[in-house]
Amino acid sequence: MGDSVGALERHLDRLAVEDFYAAYVACLDEDRLEAWPDFFLEDGLYGLWSKENWDAGLPAPMFLCRNRRQMHDRVTSFREANLYPTHWNRHLVSSVQVIAADVTEISARSNYAVLQTRLSGETFIYQSGRAHDVFHRGPQGLQLKERRLVYDTLAVQTLFVMPI
Repeated sequence: MGDSVGALERHLDRLAVEDFYAAYVACLDEDRLEAWPDFFLEDGLYGLWSKENWDAGLPAPMFLCRNRRQMHDRVTSFREANLYPTHWNRHLVSSVQVIAADVTEISARSNYAVLQTRLSGETFIYQSGRAHDVFHRGPQGLQLKERRLVYDTLAVQTLFVMPI
């Protein structure tokens, strides 16, 4: 009986994480960037590391936000301060794994790919990699405590403009 209860809890945790990812990428793909920081705790961490740095244990990310304020600043910069070619992103998430879970947190990993389409109609792989996430279980449901993205794409074709 104990094993089946544990298996059910792991399955429910994975489904909760998959539902979270579906809402998260919908927010990004539908250009509701102002709502993106709300997926994180107030002091949530969001960063991008190259695979080379991650594998070597080097702590330097390509990009890092240490709280929601910095995430809001990133969105404001994208909307008001910088000019980028018009494009649309499509996030694909796969191979979701719950690594550990308890009453207050879930640690999960997943693969991701972001396809970007320009006005010309050309679509290319903007970025691909693996997400290492820590979720907090709270009154609002799951929120990201940490989102560490390790990108495989050696030659990033454009700047890290939009969140992954």
